[in-house]
Amino acid sequence: MQNTFHQPLDSDEAGRKSRQVVVSVRVLLRLSLLLLLSGCGERPRHYQGSVSCKECHARFYELWEPSHHGRALQPWSASLAALVPPQHEPIEVDGHMYRADSTPGKGWVEDETGLQYLIAYALGGKNYYNFLTRLDDGRLQVLPIFYDVREKRWRNTTLGMVRHFENGLEDRPVSWRDPMLTFNAACFSCHVSQLESNYDPQTDSYATTWNEPGISCESCHGPASEHVRVCRAAPANRPPGDLEIIAWHDLSIEQQNDSCSGCHAKATPLTARFETGDRFWDHFDLASFEHIDHYADGRDLGENYTIGSWLLSPCVTRGGLSCTHCHTSSGRYRFKGDNANHACLPCHQERVNNAAAHMHHPDGGVTQCIQCHMPMNPFGGMNQSDHSMRPPMPHLSQAVGSRNACVMCHDDKDHAWALEQIRSWHPDFEKRTAPELDRALLVKGLRDGHWQKIPAALDFIANPDADPLFAAALIRLLPPSNNPRQRTLLRDLASAARHPLVRGAAAAGLDADAVPEDRPALFKAISDDYRLVRIRAAERLAALSERDVPIEYRDWLARAIHEMWDSYNLRLDHWSSHFNAGNILMRQNQLEAAAAKYDRAHALRRDIPQPLINGAMAFARLGRLDEAESRLKKAAGLPEPCAEAHFNLGLLYAELGRRAAAARELSRALELAPQNAAAACNLAILKAGTDYPETFRLLRMAIEAAPDNPRYVHTLAFYYLEAREPDLARQVILEALQRGVTSSDIEALRRQIP
Repeated sequence: MQNTFHQPLDSDEAGRKSRQVVVSVRVLLRLSLLLLLSGCGERPRHYQGSVSCKECHARFYELWEPSHHGRALQPWSASLAALVPPQHEPIEVDGHMYRADSTPGKGWVEDETGLQYLIAYALGGKNYYNFLTRLDDGRLQVLPIFYDVREKRWRNTTLGMVRHFENGLEDRPVSWRDPMLTFNAACFSCHVSQLESNYDPQTDSYATTWNEPGISCESCHGPASEHVRVCRAAPANRPPGDLEIIAWHDLSIEQQNDSCSGCHAKATPLTARFETGDRFWDHFDLASFEHIDHYADGRDLGENYTIGSWLLSPCVTRGGLSCTHCHTSSGRYRFKGDNANHACLPCHQERVNNAAAHMHHPDGGVTQCIQCHMPMNPFGGMNQSDHSMRPPMPHLSQAVGSRNACVMCHDDKDHAWALEQIRSWHPDFEKRTAPELDRALLVKGLRDGHWQKIPAALDFIANPDADPLFAAALIRLLPPSNNPRQRTLLRDLASAARHPLVRGAAAAGLDADAVPEDRPALFKAISDDYRLVRIRAAERLAALSERDVPIEYRDWLARAIHEMWDSYNLRLDHWSSHFNAGNILMRQNQLEAAAAKYDRAHALRRDIPQPLINGAMAFARLGRLDEAESRLKKAAGLPEPCAEAHFNLGLLYAELGRRAAAARELSRALELAPQNAAAACNLAILKAGTDYPETFRLLRMAIEAAPDNPRYVHTLAFYYLEAREPDLARQVILEALQRGVTSSDIEALRRQIP
């Protein structure tokens, strides 16, 4: 009987299971920032506020101030009240009725009891207005109803945020009081400039501050105090030689794009603040297509996570396209009306000149390149626009459920019709786009637990020219395995992959605790040029004792672990910070501290099972099985079914000798996750001796789900022998040997077969 708990799970930003660690970080004074702000003998630089720019840059200020960047957050005002009409009919949210009203002096949302929530700020304005109210503990909470600017009506906030999956399912809306709708925690400085959350974990309260609402001039150009000083001191009409400001034209295209990426990505911050000119991968990790907010082909399913699709665009990867080619610094789109297709110049001159022929819509229904290459889809009050700029691919839609521009417009048609149209225009379409389909199917296969696709996934990952977002997604989706090829590949990629996202994902997939052969690759990775890779490597090495670390790596490891803990402490109001710290402490055998971290993570997010499951593991190792059981029962009873909770509860009951309860929980785990080989194996062991046919069936399931695991082969052969079926025992061992699967236990059993 396998009587140990399952390996602790890592978390993702949306609160669902993923092998990618999601981390957070406290304020860290970075060397790059120190050099920027206060180099040796230089004056310290301070933020002046955008109004300081108006003196010399009045025209730019006039363009920025009313823009969607300038008003990404705005306090309630009479001018805002004039843009948002009163709500006539109440809307039901979470079983309560809410209605918005306003005067020039104040706005509020009122429930059916007459309780009023004053509107402190508005978010957005281009497609919607979400409204924030200030609660007693300092939280700025998104209110339960929002105003849809395009449809000119009030709507339920959380109902507008649910995702619709390809199998017809959809999310359950969260409560409007959920931490995911707490501005101080979730919006994390993308709607204001130079935010300090000032979260107090002792009182679970906030005293959040920022320099300016909205995205200020200094958000992109850096602190302006020295710029203002030298310009005011310069003679008239003689600007200083050094303007003491970050000039956009002095930045590389990569630096320009990195400056936009922090707010326009599904990213996890690693440091407290990103400054223009910094490198994205020193300050952020990026959720890739392993995450349910993306379709398996890389298109957005949830919110508009622009950078994830942007990094897939051939225009970006080959042509060196910058965000500001199409958008002004204030966020406006540059190409409208008759000039709409000029966005594709100069690279696609011929197609722009012959746009009608290229678009294949003689009726004039399509006149703009972006209608097919960047179709818009409403989600959460916003418009998703596909920044990968890839053409419609109906065969991908058929395979993984993603949208395509053809049926988004022709909503009375299906994907098969759309594919037939494209074939008639481009007979080689499917051949040219086969790599797109192949990689999407690999991601979907691993997301669905179809482990027979692992060899093909390893082939893709091993290709040095593979797209880094897809490579990282596949690495994160790989199950833990002793497959020699998988381990060797991850070791190589942790230091040799071209892209830091791939190196970081590979490092996170290694196991320095249980596999000493993984350690040399991780020791190399802790001196990587990018912080992301160093932190991911440090996480895997953090449980080693000093004697297990070669002397030449100890200082590097100490620095990387310091960066790691700083990253975990940035957002102590976020459950994953405590959860990931608990995982490290558990591996360091600091079980009491780990249990406390898991309990804190659960207190911050009570709807997520992983902190309860891992907390149960900690208490089980402490010998406090009653506390372990209570946490697992709570995890198993959450609204969203959790196979891991039932699996671990089954193991606990088996350890306690409660066989019937153990069988019930393992059966439920297998029902929820048919690919859970460990659940099938343990349930088979429970049934051995009383129901051999079921034992054999379950162990065959386990082998099919994990064909490279020798333990399942040995267990099945053992029970065949016990049931006096030596020929079947011999057959299952021979089948395993033909797959290259063996172990000392298998060889010993093989010698026992008559």
